[in-house]
Amino acid sequence: MTMNLGLHLKRSALWFSERTAVVENGKTWTYGAFNERVNRLSNALLSLGLTKGDRVALFSTNGHQLLEGAFACYKAGLAEVPLNARISMAELVHIMNNSGAKALISGDDFSAGVQGVRSQIPSVLHLIVFSNPPEGMLDYEELLRSGSPEEPIADVGPDDLASLNYTSGTSGKLKAAMLSHRNRISQAKKHLLMSGIDIDRNSVMCHVAPVTHSGSSMVLPIFWRGGRHLILPGFDVRTLLETILKERVTHLLLVPTMINFIMAFEDLGKYDLSSIRTILYAASPMPAERIRRAIDIFGPVLMQSYGLTEASSGITCLSKNDHLLDEEPKGLKRLASAGLPIIECEVRIVNAHGDDVKPGEVGEIVERGDDTMMGYWKDPELTAETLRDGWVHTKDMATVDEDGYIYIVDRKFDMIISGGFNIYPSEVESALYEHPAVFEAVAIGVPDDQWGESVKAVVVLREGTSATEEELIDHCKARISSYKKPKFIEFVAEIPKNPNGKILRRKLREKYWVDKSRMVQ
Repeated sequence: MTMNLGLHLKRSALWFSERTAVVENGKTWTYGAFNERVNRLSNALLSLGLTKGDRVALFSTNGHQLLEGAFACYKAGLAEVPLNARISMAELVHIMNNSGAKALISGDDFSAGVQGVRSQIPSVLHLIVFSNPPEGMLDYEELLRSGSPEEPIADVGPDDLASLNYTSGTSGKLKAAMLSHRNRISQAKKHLLMSGIDIDRNSVMCHVAPVTHSGSSMVLPIFWRGGRHLILPGFDVRTLLETILKERVTHLLLVPTMINFIMAFEDLGKYDLSSIRTILYAASPMPAERIRRAIDIFGPVLMQSYGLTEASSGITCLSKNDHLLDEEPKGLKRLASAGLPIIECEVRIVNAHGDDVKPGEVGEIVERGDDTMMGYWKDPELTAETLRDGWVHTKDMATVDEDGYIYIVDRKFDMIISGGFNIYPSEVESALYEHPAVFEAVAIGVPDDQWGESVKAVVVLREGTSATEEELIDHCKARISSYKKPKFIEFVAEIPKNPNGKILRRKLREKYWVDKSRMVQ
C-alpha cells in the first residue's frame, strides 16, 4: 500500500489506540474502535460490489458517520462525494447523476427526500441510511457489522481520486473539483503547520461547521496528533457554549457570522471560554472593531484563512500575532488582509499578462502546489480555463503590500458569500426567471452586519404583470437552497446596461459599498 489517507488513520490508531478519537452526543470512540468501524464499513462497501474509483455520496448534517464514511472510501479506493446538507433535492439529483455515484449514505432526516427522488438517480444502486431505513434502503449499522474489521485490501496511491467536491459555478451549474489523496494530505499539512495553530494530543476540536466541507480541513491534523474530535449537529450558540465549558474545547473553525452570533449572545458572560486556544475563521475577513471585541472575549486566539475548494481549502493565513491590534497604521491595515501564503502552496497576484503586480496594483490571485486539484470532473474546458501551467486561477482580485500581505478587493465573477456559503448570482437569477412575471433580474451581494453579505435581487417585471417581494422570495426558496434565496427584492423600471447591452452589475452594487474599503465583506 502506498501513501494514502486511509494509511494515515491506520497509523494514528496504532499510536493512539486507547485515546478518545471521536465524541458525539455522549458517545465516545477510541482511535482503535474508530479505525475498526472504518474498516468494517470499507469492507462492507466493497462487498456490495463497489470497486476502485466508484463514487460514494455522503448526505447529512454533522455526525460521526460522515468521518467514518470518508475514511472508509479512502481505504477502499472509492471517492467520497461530500454533500452540503442544505442543498435542494433538485441539486442532489444533479450531483448524483453528474458524479455517477453508486452509493448514497444519508442521515435520517434526509432519507424521505432521497426516497422521493430515487427514480431520478439511476446510477445509485445502494441507498444507506443511518437508522430506521425505509423499505429498499440499507441500515448503516447493520451494514457496518457485516464488514470485516481487518484492514481492507486495496491498492490506493497518492494520485488516486479521493473526493469530488461540488461547488457552484459562474453559470449556475454545479461543478466538482477532483481532489486526490495527495491534495487532501497537503491540505492537512497546511493546517497543521500554520503558525500558531497549536494542535497537540490534548486538543479538542469542536465541529460546528460542516465536516463535509470547511470542517474537513481540521480532521486529519487532529488525528495526526492524537487529539479529539467533538461533533455537534450544527451551529447553536447556547449548545456550543455549553459544550466548550463542559468539554474544555481548544479549537474551533468558524465563519465570522458565527462569531458575531456568539458575541451577541445575551448570556455569554456566564461561560468560561479560557480553554480555547485557537479560533480559525474563514470565508471572509472581520472588521477591526469586531476583531478587537472578539479578542477581549476569547483572548488572542484568532486566526484567519482564505482559500478555495480548487486548492484544497486555505492558501493564506493571518496569524494570531497579526490579530493583536496596536496603534501602528500598518498593524491596523493588516487586519483587512487575508494574510500571507502558507506552506505547501505558492501564491501570486498577477495582472492580465501573468506578471506579478506591484504593491497597490490589483491583480488576480493564482496558486499552485501539492494541494492543487486534479481538475474539474467531466469538464475539460473549465479545467483548461482554470488550471493554466499548473496554476489555479481563483478569479478573486487582490492587492499585495510591500511585506507580501494579500488584500482581497473584489471577486472577478461577482460571487456572494453569505454566512460562509458561496452563492453565484446566476443561480438566483435562473430561479427568478422561472417566474412568469419576471422580465429581467440581477442578483447582487450587499453588506450585512450579521451575515457578511446578503443576496439582493433587482427585478424588472413584465408589462401588465405584478408580483410581490414575498412572492418572489418564496418562489426562489422552492427552487434553490434556502440560503441562496434573495433577502430583499427591489423593483425597478429598467436595469442599467452598457452600450453593448451588458448589465452593469458593479453599478448596482456600488451604492451599497461606498463607505467600505473593498467590495467584499
